[in-house]
Order: sequence, then C-alpha cells, then structure tokens
Amino acid sequence: MPRLSCFCRKETMHNHIIEEMLDVLTPALESRKKGQALLQRYWSDKMALLWTTQDVHRAANEKETVLTEQEARQALHDLHRHHDKQLGMRWQDLTDWIEESGLGRDLTKSELSKFIHHDTLAVQKPSRSPSR
Repeated sequence: MPRLSCFCRKETMHNHIIEEMLDVLTPALESRKKGQALLQRYWSDKMALLWTTQDVHRAANEKETVLTEQEARQALHDLHRHHDKQLGMRWQDLTDWIEESGLGRDLTKSELSKFIHHDTLAVQKPSRSPSR
C-alpha cells in the first residue's frame, strides 16, 4: 500500500531530497536553515517524481544486465526526452530501454547472487582508455 503520510503533512518533496539539495548547495549558502526554508516553500505547491541512476542500475540488474554510470545517465536523459508526457514514465519503460539499447554486459553469477540475496547493485566500472 502506498505511503500517503507526506501528503497528510502537505509535503510534496520528500525531506531527504531537500536534504540532498542542501548538501549540494551548502558551499553557496549563507545559512543552511534559510536554504531549507526556501526549498520547502518552493516545493510546497509542486511535485517532482525523481528517477536516479540507482533506479536505472536496479532495473538493469533485474534484467541481469550491468551498466556503467555513464550508460545509466544516458538512459535517464533518453527517457526524459522521449517519455509519454500523458502517461509519465513507468518501470517498464526503463526496463524496455535497457533491453532495446543493447548496452551493458551480463551479470556474473556472483553479482546476481549478491543482488538477489543482499540487494547489492552491480555497476560496471568505466573501461580505461589505452595509454598512448
């Protein structure tokens, strides 16, 4: 059953996301407390559903595929540009993109076991360019 507690408190942006925003903005803020108040006020009449590269890696691992961080970002950018704005984006859109892209490599048996039994995501490290 979906959690509705955030709507009961009239929050449309989860506090942990505002905290992440504040972490990024802290070097430019004079007051973290004022920054938090501004962000909470800003998000009070808006809603944003966030998809992260962690979501992409999870969907890829569910399809027994491992992507690089760059490939996961590419998925987010492509899906943002091409999703159906009336339907929004669904998990299936993400898994379909992964299958159709042909990117990534297969999960190893060890990676699959860690994903299934310990919820450990596999992320492919970027390949090194040959040194010249």
